[in-house]
Amino acid sequence: MYEEDYIKRLITSIGQMLVAISAGRDAVKSNIKLDNNNVTISEDGLLEIMIRKDMHEGKLNEAENRIIEEVKSHKSKRCYEIALFFYNEINEWDENKLIKCNFSKQRIIEGLKFVEKTYKQN
Repeated sequence: MYEEDYIKRLITSIGQMLVAISAGRDAVKSNIKLDNNNVTISEDGLLEIMIRKDMHEGKLNEAENRIIEEVKSHKSKRCYEIALFFYNEINEWDENKLIKCNFSKQRIIEGLKFVEKTYKQN
């Protein structure tokens, strides 16, 4: 069981590293570092995982709060991409699903405007 989990983590890590390299990013800095059979994920990588988890659980307010905190604290390119992913993804949801998650199309627009404004500031 443990060996299977390790192999799955290793395959995932290698795949992410190859994606980073093919995208022209520094694979070690941008995503993962393998050290003594442990996988270390970057801060932005962890943010993406947490955002996807929150979205899956319908916790859109929590996901948006995480994004806002990260956008304010450090304006990395990856953080920007994660924010756009979040708002674009939930923009595809129908109004009823958004309402069940205590969210709205208007909040999506406001969130996108906030991210744009924050990244345009020096």
